[in-house]
Amino acid sequence: MTDSYLFDGQRPDDHVASCPDCTAAIALLDHPEAAAEPPPRLREAVLSGARRRRTPAAMGVATVAVPYAEQVALMDDLLAELSPAQWEAPVPKHGTVRGMVEHLTANDATVARFMGVPGAPARTAHRRWREQAGSLLSRVSAGSEVLLGVEVALAGARPARAPLRQAMIQRTFETWTHADDIRAATDRARAAPKPEHVHMVAEFGLALLPRALRGPRRDVSATIVLTGPGGGTWTIPLSPASDHVAVLISADAAGFCRLLGNRWPPGAFPYAAEGDPALARDLIAAAATLGCD
Repeated sequence: MTDSYLFDGQRPDDHVASCPDCTAAIALLDHPEAAAEPPPRLREAVLSGARRRRTPAAMGVATVAVPYAEQVALMDDLLAELSPAQWEAPVPKHGTVRGMVEHLTANDATVARFMGVPGAPARTAHRRWREQAGSLLSRVSAGSEVLLGVEVALAGARPARAPLRQAMIQRTFETWTHADDIRAATDRARAAPKPEHVHMVAEFGLALLPRALRGPRRDVSATIVLTGPGGGTWTIPLSPASDHVAVLISADAAGFCRLLGNRWPPGAFPYAAEGDPALARDLIAAAATLGCD
């Protein structure tokens, strides 16, 4: 040991010579074969106690990669079913189904470029989108949870940045939204999203909601209660000094997600509100601006 440090006024070697516990510990280090085998259930007991004190970290890689993979698979199956005529079916804002898939590919590229995914070769719109989405998914799945915290650009009319984990939720959300657009354009039934996807998308949108509000910030909060599969309750501070809940809004969870994608006109969106009615209207209008079109 180094004599330049003191432990309770003693040099380390002098302390060890007079301390049975330290002497025993050093003996184990010198002779690791003498160490006792821990009890079989010790590891689980320690982990169990740790979990009771602190829950495991949420939003691991699988938490964002798996939902995106599921939505990509659903979109892939849907596009494979389309006839040549259905690829040219009209859709709002993007002209045709083909134009919408090209738009989705361009928005996915915002994250794909950050992950080092090369541009897909000029083949069909379906293959370009699918190859890029598959490469993006592979890169994210092979990454670490630390990478999920790195800020990237989000897609959308309003420039914004957020951690990669949020960007992957946005990719999941937009893929689901445009798959439903294609189903509507080709006379297919709309698919019910998974409750866990609904909850994840709602949480994503609500986190962006304060930034989407127009006008001066108010020092209040809003409580949003979303009902049905995937629902939950969130209290959203509208400014850093928020200390009073000024409005409570309740609505259907899946419907609210479609509002976030601007697939439900805010003036016709069904919701109930208690408290400040003007603030409720402003929040509903702001929510409808968070889509990727």
